[in-house]
Amino acid sequence: MKAAFLYAQEDLRIEETDLPPVEPHGLLLKVLACGICGSDARMFFAGPSPRYTIPVVLGHELSGEIVEVGLQVEGYAPGDIVTLAPIIPCMRCSACSRGLDNLCERAQTIGCTIHGGMAEYMYVPGQTVQVGGVVKLPQGVDYRAGALSELVGCCLHGLQKMEIEPGDRVLIIGDGPIGLTFLQLTKLMGAGWVATSGRRPRRRELAVELGADESLDATATDLKAHFGPSFDRVIVAASSVTATKEALELVRSGGSVLLFSGYLPGSSLNLQLNDVHYQELHLHGSIDCTVKDFRNAVALQPMLNMGELVTASYALDEIVAAFHATRDRDAVKVMIEP
Repeated sequence: MKAAFLYAQEDLRIEETDLPPVEPHGLLLKVLACGICGSDARMFFAGPSPRYTIPVVLGHELSGEIVEVGLQVEGYAPGDIVTLAPIIPCMRCSACSRGLDNLCERAQTIGCTIHGGMAEYMYVPGQTVQVGGVVKLPQGVDYRAGALSELVGCCLHGLQKMEIEPGDRVLIIGDGPIGLTFLQLTKLMGAGWVATSGRRPRRRELAVELGADESLDATATDLKAHFGPSFDRVIVAASSVTATKEALELVRSGGSVLLFSGYLPGSSLNLQLNDVHYQELHLHGSIDCTVKDFRNAVALQPMLNMGELVTASYALDEIVAAFHATRDRDAVKVMIEP
């Protein structure tokens, strides 16, 4: 059996029987599922961003079965079903020393700078194991939902900046996988009323199924006229400058706006600074998640319905079709299942 297995950062396709020995602190993983992230799709259709080291096997939203452990690895065994925190921090730089290992100055990232989960097998570096980035799935959490733990972790990281309080009114602009994950987490944190805004009918239906109090058609609803500045928290989960401007008009005085999605290079917004000052608005940026966030996200999985986001699965040799499926109107999360 051929395996897109990569060792010591070499781009290889080799026979399973020829796999080199696992280093003392590393793991060998048989990939069960790997989600196609928006950043993966952008790279596929538009070419790599500076975050990628080419060539690289994509895939950072994944789960797998351990098939071999290094001699010095403790607490894991063949047969364990696990998921991985994609960022591999150095734990020595200034950012890591402040608990911001998502901003590590020397980080490696699975699926971006080292080979990821769109493969039959993948090598898990010892540093991932040592920093706690390999996490067993809780009982009852299937491998598809488990593969989306990184998505949960990233949303959780952003929400911790906003400090959701019981009873908060929350608006989520964007109802893709990110927006629908924010929806579940804000409800879990006690938000009193949560609305989503999006363009695709199936996603709006799914938002209601997952607990949205109102699911709005972004193409037909003037949010400012409909709500005014009435929200305690507004989450921008869409790569839109227009949506970001709108978010600032929809948050109440003293409220918070989270800018979660990446924007096109050079994007800017004419910000009225007095509005921020006199209304005491709080603006937050968020990127990726720390290892701690990731571990907390896995622990929350039994209370979420992440598997509901998976609308299609493809075999590894159907990967081109899988990427094109992400553009289907009814698609939410597309999975590769090697």
